[in-house]
Amino acid sequence: MKTKLITITLILTSISLLGQSVSKSELKNILKETLTKSRDYVSGATNSWFYNNSQNDYKIQDTLTFSIARNYKINYCKIVNWTFSKWNSFRLEFADYCEEPPIKSASNDNDYYEFIIEENDDIVFVLLKNVNGIQDKFKVIELTENELIDSGNYQFDYTIKLKRIK
Repeated sequence: MKTKLITITLILTSISLLGQSVSKSELKNILKETLTKSRDYVSGATNSWFYNNSQNDYKIQDTLTFSIARNYKINYCKIVNWTFSKWNSFRLEFADYCEEPPIKSASNDNDYYEFIIEENDDIVFVLLKNVNGIQDKFKVIELTENELIDSGNYQFDYTIKLKRIK
């Protein structure tokens, strides 16, 4: 009985770890796939990653969780978008949709980032570089493909969890 319990525990641990690891090429392919699907749906579209910034903690939080989805319903007021126009570059945007009228910060040169993916000892890191150099570095903790709300060729739904490296 004890052996069966240990075996089951090891199997479940292995399965959960498989869902959490991601390679540099897998992350790059997901970035390309989601942008392509966005553009197939609407020509010239961007692809946004959404962070719930209700606590105004984007710049100080150690762990950030972004949602990446074609049909994503935002159910919070304050949001940070990483809006990708290319698979490897994005514009940082802060918005508050609960104010009337809704408020979105204007972009300047510092808000445009290069999205650099590095892999070291099977650990994937994301570096964010703007005109002033590297601004942030994150370890990819988890990348999950979520069940789709709607079916269709243009649909996608991912969640990515990043740990800020200080």
